[in-house]
Amino acid sequence: MRLSAAEIGALLQEDLPYGDLTTDLLGFGERPARILFRSRQPITVAGTVVVAQILDHLGIILEKSTRDGSALGADGILLSAQGSAATLHAVWRIAQNLLEYSSGIASKARRLTQQAQAAQPGIAVTGTRKHFPGNRRLAVAAARAGGILPHRLGLSESVLVFDTHLAFLGGVAAFANHLRHYQRLVPGCKIIVELQRGPQLDDDALLLVAAGVDGLQFDKVAPMVLTPLVRRLREQNPAITLFAAGGIDETNAADYAATGVDALVTSAVYHAPPADIGAEIIPL
Repeated sequence: MRLSAAEIGALLQEDLPYGDLTTDLLGFGERPARILFRSRQPITVAGTVVVAQILDHLGIILEKSTRDGSALGADGILLSAQGSAATLHAVWRIAQNLLEYSSGIASKARRLTQQAQAAQPGIAVTGTRKHFPGNRRLAVAAARAGGILPHRLGLSESVLVFDTHLAFLGGVAAFANHLRHYQRLVPGCKIIVELQRGPQLDDDALLLVAAGVDGLQFDKVAPMVLTPLVRRLREQNPAITLFAAGGIDETNAADYAATGVDALVTSAVYHAPPADIGAEIIPL
C-alpha cells in the first residue's frame, strides 16, 4: 500500500503536535545517527513498506528493509536507516508501533492460514471488516502479508445478504423467489447469503441452492454440523461456493477447513497482540 502525504502528515501530527521537546531541549538533534528495528521473537514481517515511505517523506536514508511477508527469526533486523538524531527520534515510536501491530497481525494470519491449509490444502482464509475503525488499509495490508486476503473491503463491491436483510424481504423463501431478479441486476457479482445455526439451517440452505444462489456463508455453525451439510450441498450443486465464518481462530481453523468449505472468514487476525520489536538509535 502507498500512503499519501496527507496520511503521513496525520501520523506525524498525532505524535508531534508541537515538536519533540526532549530532543530539542538536549540539543543534539543535528548529529548523524542510525535507527535499527530488531525483532525479539520469530515473526512474519509487515509494516516495513509503510515505514519506509514515512522515512523517505522525512528525508531519512533507508539502509535495509526486510520485505513484508518474510519470515524473520529472533534478533533479525526488520529495518535500518540513517538520518539526523532529531528526525530519527521524531519518527521512532510511530515506526515501531506500525511495525509491531502490523507484524503481530501478519504473524497470526500466517499461523492461522498454515493450520487451515494443513487440513485442506488450497483453502482460502479471508479477513472480515471487523477491525478498529480508521485503520482498515493498515490492517488489511498486514493481514495480506500473512496470507489472508480481505473477504469484503466494503459494502460497495459485493453482495452479502444477512438475516437483517432477509427480515425486510419476508425470509429465506421470499428471497429465493426473487433471487433470479437480483442476479440479473448484478451480473458481475456473486450473491452470497449468510445462514446461522438453528433448526431451519439445512432446509434454508438446500432451498437457496435449489433456487440458484451463488454461495452460502455459515455463521457459527459447528464443524460437526457443517460437514454433512456441505456434503449434501455439493451433491446438489458441485459449483456452489461455501464459507465458514464466526469465531474461527487458531484453535479451530483446521476443524473448519476439514468440513470441505471453500474459504474461512475470520476477524481473529485483527485481535493479534503486537509483535515484540525493539528500536535502537545509535550516534554515528
